[in-house]
Amino acid sequence: MGDGRSLGYQREQEVSAPEITEEDLKVVIEKGNGEKLNDVTSRLGKYYASGRRQEKLSSSQIRNVLDRIQRMGKYDNEKLQILRPLLAYAAGRHGGKVKELQKIVDQAIRKVNNEKSFENFKNFFEAIVAYHRYYGGE
Repeated sequence: MGDGRSLGYQREQEVSAPEITEEDLKVVIEKGNGEKLNDVTSRLGKYYASGRRQEKLSSSQIRNVLDRIQRMGKYDNEKLQILRPLLAYAAGRHGGKVKELQKIVDQAIRKVNNEKSFENFKNFFEAIVAYHRYYGGE
């Protein structure tokens, strides 16, 4: 019919929260494993894009964080640590999946301690945003 209802229905299907372990984050952030990066971020992106409109994580909610990360350019522990309370504020304000994203990103930030792990962290967050969009995040 072209009214988008079937696509909309697919977007509203709830996906269960993925189990992301400390070891998963260690392999992605500290070791830079691309295969694990794609596995973890694909599951996260799909989950964050799923559910009813009010439950989904919006693109603007995660783009704001991505923009701050990209503006850092290179590893700066002080600026990186400032992201933690900003994410906590957003999580407290919006709850739901924003809070879940905050927990994962906070754990990932704690694993960043040099330029290489910062690059891996940037790739991790960029991939979450990309998969979120791919799975219908708006």
